[in-house]
Amino acid sequence: MNICSFSVPRLLAPRVPVRFFLLLSVLLFLMNPVLHAQNINVAVLGLENLNRDPRYDYLEGMITGVLLYDLTRVDGISLVERARLDRIIDEQNLRLTGWLNDEDTARQVGQLAGADILIDGDYAFLGRDLIINMSLLNTSEGTTLPVSARGNTENTIHELAEQIAESLTGKPVILAGVDGERSLLSLSDEEPGSIEFYCSFINGEIFVDGEFHGYTPGGRNPILLEDLSPGEHVIRVEAGNDFGEIIWPEIRFVDWERTVDVKTGRKTVLRGEIQDFSRQLTEARRIFREEFRLEPGVTDSFSIDEDADYTDRRGRNIPVKIRMEASVDAGRPVVHIEINADGEIFSRDIDRERDELKIEEEIGPVKFEFDRSLHYKRFWEMNITLRRRDIRNGMQRDQSPGD
Repeated sequence: MNICSFSVPRLLAPRVPVRFFLLLSVLLFLMNPVLHAQNINVAVLGLENLNRDPRYDYLEGMITGVLLYDLTRVDGISLVERARLDRIIDEQNLRLTGWLNDEDTARQVGQLAGADILIDGDYAFLGRDLIINMSLLNTSEGTTLPVSARGNTENTIHELAEQIAESLTGKPVILAGVDGERSLLSLSDEEPGSIEFYCSFINGEIFVDGEFHGYTPGGRNPILLEDLSPGEHVIRVEAGNDFGEIIWPEIRFVDWERTVDVKTGRKTVLRGEIQDFSRQLTEARRIFREEFRLEPGVTDSFSIDEDADYTDRRGRNIPVKIRMEASVDAGRPVVHIEINADGEIFSRDIDRERDELKIEEEIGPVKFEFDRSLHYKRFWEMNITLRRRDIRNGMQRDQSPGD
């Protein structure tokens, strides 16, 4: 049973206006003997959010609360306590079984709870207006009457209550007024949410939508950002010139910042990772590193054939290839190195008796570093490193975060 609908007999509809049948249904509803009793017992059930948008879940409580208050002001209408109705539902084991969609069951539950009328419905947000549809089920006769209202202020609910009251008592009432012009859909009317913010950085300044909100505590202790209106909020941490986030590949230094969608009445957990610019730059500069040793009778040879491509600050791919052959020859190390960095080629044969050796060369966009040392007269330890030349340590101090 869909208690929110009203149907017109098909055989009569072509000859008699539909409006006539709607009027007739209201008259029949009012002629029911139950509705002429001294008091009409009414039970108001829940409303369904047809938008499925949790941002408008709060409207169910608001609509129900205003409606219940209005009906208590109408002579001849008494409200059935929801606790009594819930107890009946529990006793009949009807919760979660969709009992309201079965007309006979719904009437039986209403009668057991002492309700002459069961009211339920739904609402939907369309454009700037809220549409509220409700259905009045007469538990004695099984008849239903739909009522609806459309608007975006509290008076929309008052007008709906006026329709319900007049349908039940047959007497018009005035419940709407100047005080009811408050918007139902304003975010300020929604229950605020919060953000539980974790950040390992200590004493960073937290800003919420540009306003200072406290300091990051560090470690595993969060800070709670409370009383936030539902919707998007920008959370930013100022941690000084040496900490924040790096925007790649152009390498811009900015404060850590995130946009968070706060839900009404809910807590969102957020974690901020504040980076050390110097450490990030050191890691980004080094595009290749290899350490190895040559030891007679143990490691007599070693080779490298690797690509070390990277993306430069303009977003261009820079191809880098490194080839190396190293071996022990007549008790001494012999090394041949070839490097192609974005088309610029470097080649070197290293065959020297000297125990300690260090070479540094600039090859187009990269810098080549080679170190060799003799350990305990038994083996040679070697280190090859390639670094980008468009990055240097300390460059963050040339640009303040956020610039």
